[in-house]
Amino acid sequence: MPDPEKTKTALHDPAKDYGHRFADVIRCLEVSGWKQRIKGSHHIFTRRGVPVLLNLQPEKNGKAKAYQIRQVRQTLERFK
Repeated sequence: MPDPEKTKTALHDPAKDYGHRFADVIRCLEVSGWKQRIKGSHHIFTRRGVPVLLNLQPEKNGKAKAYQIRQVRQTLERFK
């Protein structure tokens, strides 16, 4: 499993939106202090002081969905 810091750095590169493994994104968010709850296939992340929920779902091939990666990137940049 890649280093969460490398994943976090890769999340900031829009050219790599389609290449992230779902498990790596989940681990990166957890290490960054986001709390996870799971309801079905939805992985919902919250963080104290951040009024935004991150709702992620894996694709069938184990990758993260590109539009959800863009949402994660925008949230991370907005609420450093």
